[in-house]
Amino acid sequence: MFKYRFFILSAFFVFCNNTVTFSQQQVGLHFMDVWQASKTNPAYISDSTLVVALPGVHLNYYNTTGDFNSLIVDYLNEEQGIQPGQALSDLPTADNILRGILEVETFNIGYRFGNIQLGLNHVQKTDTYLRFPKTLAQLFLEGNGQFVGQKINLSHDMHLTSYNEFGLSGAIKLNKLNVGARVKFLTGIANASVEKDEISLFTDDDVYQLTIDGDYALDASGLVNVDDLDNFNLSLSTFSFNDFFTENIGLAIDLGVTYEVNEKLNLSASVLDLGKINWKKNVTKYVNKGATTYDGFDFSQFIGNDSISFSNVLDTLQNTFNFSEESESYSTNMPVKVYLSGTYQLNEKTQVGGLLYYENYRGEHFPVLGLSANTKFKKIFNVGATYSARKNSFFNLGLNFAINYKAFQLFASADNVVGAFQPYKSSNVNFRTGLNLLF
Repeated sequence: MFKYRFFILSAFFVFCNNTVTFSQQQVGLHFMDVWQASKTNPAYISDSTLVVALPGVHLNYYNTTGDFNSLIVDYLNEEQGIQPGQALSDLPTADNILRGILEVETFNIGYRFGNIQLGLNHVQKTDTYLRFPKTLAQLFLEGNGQFVGQKINLSHDMHLTSYNEFGLSGAIKLNKLNVGARVKFLTGIANASVEKDEISLFTDDDVYQLTIDGDYALDASGLVNVDDLDNFNLSLSTFSFNDFFTENIGLAIDLGVTYEVNEKLNLSASVLDLGKINWKKNVTKYVNKGATTYDGFDFSQFIGNDSISFSNVLDTLQNTFNFSEESESYSTNMPVKVYLSGTYQLNEKTQVGGLLYYENYRGEHFPVLGLSANTKFKKIFNVGATYSARKNSFFNLGLNFAINYKAFQLFASADNVVGAFQPYKSSNVNFRTGLNLLF
């Protein structure tokens, strides 16, 4: 049964308190001497013969709309329901962006013999991208009564995907040059991706009829069941072992090099996620062409303080919006990322560095400038600080540390310290922690 997913998925993945969106750049981790630094450059070679990374989590949230609390307030208040914050009126008219990723790594092993390093890992990722106009946020948070007699733009781009990544990496040291690569086998779990995004809504000022018009197409595939959104749950416990290997198959590759200019200066470059996923399992394309008119209702019922359930709203949308369904396989490209960096050894204990990061995704550009300083206290403790600037978030101070005790290495990295402790009050949150066994 058709469900009008493009509004519902947008609302859930952007505004619900139990679903978060994350971003991908990792400034602090790139300059750390831990095995996970190979994620930003596969040419990294560990000093240890064997490294076993225990399960860990990385999450990062980035948006251009301001912090979450100022956009949505009282979202946990059952009496008041979800209410729009002051930031809603200050949103740009178009091109508000949320971008990010959540990683749950189950294992990551590295083995070195001589000048060669091999690695094997698995990580489950949830990747989110949403570009939307101000009117779309206003429609859901304040209803369409304010737009009576107006034709408003709802054109947006959305890419929500969850997939498994199995990586096999290799790096070799050739005198002053390190060369590395990682081949990644991808299996898609779920995806919703906008293919055509031209869509508008007109609310008649006489009989309050609604007319939706445009050329819109949404590709969808996956295991997430939205038939009962009153019990909506994205918990990993809902996935079985068979979900690790699906018919949605893809490949990607990471490439990297490091070069030791002299005893103090090192340069590095890497390109990550060159590849795509082909979606073939449970695929459906939802298409709207032309104009459809129907008896209207107020969109604010999605979040208002009433007894209407999400499943009832979906039934209403199903009966009013005339979207056709097609079954057609499709593919989605991975977000390509580039790291260019250099480090300079000030003395035996202290190192400084600089980084340029660039990501191209869905036609949008995400550049980041980063500066780093790391120092060692004996052989046990390493601490670092970072500064990073990106679009709409120009001042981010980060901290990272690694503690080595016998065969154990505990580390943590946050590119925005304030955001790590108060994520709902920040527009840029980045945090990773893990525990490694070193032999």
